[in-house]
Amino acid sequence: MGGPSLGVRGGASPLAGISTYTYNMDQPRMTTGDEAQRIPGYLLWQVSKLWQRRLNSALADLDLSSTQAVILMNVPRLNQERRAVTQSALAEATRIDRMTVSQSIRTLERKRLITRVPAPTDRRAYHVELTERGVAVASSALERISASHAAFFEPLESDLRLYVQLTQRLIQANVRYDSE
Repeated sequence: MGGPSLGVRGGASPLAGISTYTYNMDQPRMTTGDEAQRIPGYLLWQVSKLWQRRLNSALADLDLSSTQAVILMNVPRLNQERRAVTQSALAEATRIDRMTVSQSIRTLERKRLITRVPAPTDRRAYHVELTERGVAVASSALERISASHAAFFEPLESDLRLYVQLTQRLIQANVRYDSE
């Protein structure tokens, strides 16, 4: 197996000082420190975590996670598009896995932000509707997410269109892994 040696010398931990890995197209290897800040996947992971924290902080006093807010805000969007608002439609529209959508819908229902009503054409399916309180919370969540978006992406203002194009390309190239 001709990989790098991780042997212990002088009692030191074999992974001491190693923060992450990189793939240099020839051979995977462990890297340290500043090198990690040049690994695209590591940077994407950091940005994703920062974005989630920003959203969750903005939504905290609404008692919503970012996932719950996205689901809540997509109910009126699907209605505007004249689509049936079902759990399946919400999962598809938000690209959130069905189990997480199901759990979030139950949580939003307990919080009295949505109701589920039986679908007229399929007794197994339910349509999701916002309650009066849900409409107000969704509106507030949208305002907060919009403000968070503007602040978070402000450093990329002149390059935002390029960032969006590159991110869309990554999504399109990798979306097939979403269903695996």
